[in-house]
Amino acid sequence: MPSDLLYFGEKAPQRGSPSHASSEDEMAVPGKPRIVIIEDEFLVAWNLQTILRDMGFDLCEIASDAASGVDCAIKQAAELLLVDVNLGGGPDGIEAVRRVRDYREVAAIFITAYTDEANLSRIRQVAPDAPVLSKPVSSEVLFSTIKRLFPQT
Repeated sequence: MPSDLLYFGEKAPQRGSPSHASSEDEMAVPGKPRIVIIEDEFLVAWNLQTILRDMGFDLCEIASDAASGVDCAIKQAAELLLVDVNLGGGPDGIEAVRRVRDYREVAAIFITAYTDEANLSRIRQVAPDAPVLSKPVSSEVLFSTIKRLFPQT
């Protein structure tokens, strides 16, 4: 197990929205999940975006706060969220994932420097199947983690 993979739940996430298909579903690259990055640090978000595009993933958008991340994930029918825990002021990344999952099932990977037991416990309550990766994350670890969630990629 990679050293920067802190937690990986046993339950595989269920995908798809029960009643909300969109035209983006038809435009997605087959076998590649649409990804929303929820990260308030511009350079970190840009680096993740670059890594994902180099790997051929279909990136929806980058959101710098929880509210815009939730809105984007729902509107774009995202299949995977890459989420920072600490998003500055307002709701954090854990709350953003909870809000999206209240609406539709979506996979999540937390990429954070905040790996204390309190945050890990909150993550397990909201998304027990979500891996938690330590910042900075390497492209190899990110790819292998996405591959575990989406074996068809």
